[in-house]
Amino acid sequence: MVLIIGILGALSIPAFKKNTINARSSTVMNDLRVFSGAFQEYVQEHGDWPPGGGAPGEFPPGMDGYLSQTNWGRTTPIGGLYQFATQSPQQGGRYAAVIIIASSGANLVSSDANQLTDIDTKLDDGNLSTGNFFLGYRNQPVYVLEH
Repeated sequence: MVLIIGILGALSIPAFKKNTINARSSTVMNDLRVFSGAFQEYVQEHGDWPPGGGAPGEFPPGMDGYLSQTNWGRTTPIGGLYQFATQSPQQGGRYAAVIIIASSGANLVSSDANQLTDIDTKLDDGNLSTGNFFLGYRNQPVYVLEH
């Protein structure tokens, strides 16, 4: 009986881990889509991106009304906080507008390659070195809104 329970437990752990990765990936992807829509709405109404460069978790200037009902200021499912940047230098390129998942103090972004690759595979090209979702400065995840 104990052997059977042990075998069932051993089989369920990988499934549980996969479900946890899926749930985190889905939440991050949804957050990025919601944020992208909010920033696009801002651009449509104001003709340009809001100023970037604020601290992780802070609303970019002028974005309070667009992001106040979102998860922007909360810790992401993979750790760290969301941060908006304009004219952002990342991995040898410069991007007009990006959302970074940035470590902040003791609130570190996950370095779990399986988790980050799962997000990239579902959101982009499955390669954390290329595309619109990649690992940028200090290996922090970057989501490109405009090249």
